Amino acid sequence: MEVSSGDFQYFIDNYSESDSEWLALEWNGKYGGKFKDENYFFRIQIAELVCEQLETVDLQLLRDLFINLGMVTKLNFSVYNKFHLLAETLLERGGTYYLYDYLCAAHISFDTFLSTARIELSKERREELLVYFDYLKATEQDGEVQKMLSEHMRNRLVELKTKE
Repeated sequence: MEVSSGDFQYFIDNYSESDSEWLALEWNGKYGGKFKDENYFFRIQIAELVCEQLETVDLQLLRDLFINLGMVTKLNFSVYNKFHLLAETLLERGGTYYLYDYLCAAHISFDTFLSTARIELSKERREELLVYFDYLKATEQDGEVQKMLSEHMRNRLVELKTKE
């Protein structure tokens, strides 16, 4: 699928798993100021449009965008300024299904760790996520996952601001 500047909304409206290559990192192997990513500007333009329609955009697109924007932060040493809105929407609309993605993204870099702390959730969603977090903490056998299920991350969920 070839996308021109006028086709961003079409891309969003018709997103499928086969389109994920457009959001994927195409990195030149360098960091910071020398960092280049062939898909960076496309991804940012899609992210800007997605953030204008968070309540209706496909959750798979939202997740793929969230993960790819997160991965870039450890390479260019900055985080997308609305990264937290993507995290917030994934959790609010997708619930426990996206908790693991949220935890993974929070641990990508210092920038994503701080950004993902800025979310607000409904009281009901926050309580649901806490119950699921505790379930995972009690049952998960993978040591790497257990590291992400830290008391700090649990406290973050407990202390989240509630959307009004």
